[in-house]
Amino acid sequence: MGKLGALKESLSILRGNFLVLLVTWIIFRLAFRIVGPYESLYICALGATPATLGFMSSLQTAVLCLSLIPGSYLADRWGRRSLIVVMTYVLGFSYLFYAVAPTWHLVLVGMLLAGLARLYSPALQAMTADSLPPEKRGMGYAMMRVVPDAFAVGSPVIAVLLIKSYGFVDGLRLAYLAVFASFMAAATIRLLFLKETLRPGETGERPGLIRLYADSVRDMANVLGQAPRPIKALILASVVALPLSQIIWGGPFGSGFVPLYVVDFSGVTEEGWGLLSSIRLAVGLLAGLVMGELVDRLSRKALLIARFLVGAPLTVLFVFARGFAQVLAVLLLVDLLSFMGMAALQALLADLTPRELRGRVIGARMLLLNLAAIPISSLVGYVYEAVDPKLPFFSSGVLSLAAALIIAALVEEPVKREL
Repeated sequence: MGKLGALKESLSILRGNFLVLLVTWIIFRLAFRIVGPYESLYICALGATPATLGFMSSLQTAVLCLSLIPGSYLADRWGRRSLIVVMTYVLGFSYLFYAVAPTWHLVLVGMLLAGLARLYSPALQAMTADSLPPEKRGMGYAMMRVVPDAFAVGSPVIAVLLIKSYGFVDGLRLAYLAVFASFMAAATIRLLFLKETLRPGETGERPGLIRLYADSVRDMANVLGQAPRPIKALILASVVALPLSQIIWGGPFGSGFVPLYVVDFSGVTEEGWGLLSSIRLAVGLLAGLVMGELVDRLSRKALLIARFLVGAPLTVLFVFARGFAQVLAVLLLVDLLSFMGMAALQALLADLTPRELRGRVIGARMLLLNLAAIPISSLVGYVYEAVDPKLPFFSSGVLSLAAALIIAALVEEPVKREL
């Protein structure tokens, strides 16, 4: 009965906006996990080189930065819901360019449109934090990642079947059409069922575009300047370690350089990479929920330190892994740390940040992360292609250790968590 009661308590967060968001994440994760493991390989199949891939990522990140500046301001001034709904539709349309692109150049148009659509990211993260009780944020953030993937375990296998039936490029074109359809469905559900989370009177006037950018930059600078030291330190640790890590391992936009490295140097085929991706999703289901429970029970600071300390040697192990079994073993450990680290980071940042500042703090953090990623993306592509493909991975391990030291020295967990 005790276990049933604990399960019921954990599932109590499945209501209201969080439930709506979770359902929509399930819908488009089903389709997105078909193409996600193959995005880098697909773009290269359309004529891009690793250096081109890095340059494309830099351009997309630059557009993302331009959208995050007003996005974080609007999330706290205009409200979350309208931004989330409209930009979910726009993000869905960006994948049509992937589906019809004859070369990588049209894919780049879709990437830039996707970067613009990420205007809604601060609003989405703020609404998620608003919708979760402080004592359940770790579990909530873990469920965001794990539950949608539970429904998408077979998606990479679908990619393998499409590739075998229609060829690599044409099979993925069909998959990108499915991604477009899934985003349209998810956006419509959000339009019908999401509720605004800002309290009446918290929104402000609606300025023009120039003033909007000026107010946004000033607001984010003021918020960061006035933020307590733990928030600044948490953002600093993120900026030190995460841009390079996400460029290599894959972030919200694509699969990074890992698929290229695995297929080119680790002895795993394209079809094997799809099977490996399905296994990672399946194993990650249980691991992710366990990590979410740990984040709510243990020190979020300690878990973050552990994530960065252990992540450094794992990055080195990945470089020298050969064959399906070794690559899978290392990536499963990396995934485990990623689940734990992201849940702890998001929960701790929400704990430290008042609701009325949350959109701007989240937006400022995302902006700094992506500003750092603009030059790093192109540099990684060049180094991977022209110098040594191992070097970006080794560099990521060093920066992971630096982030652990910053968190250990400067971050303090709050006595009382913000609502």
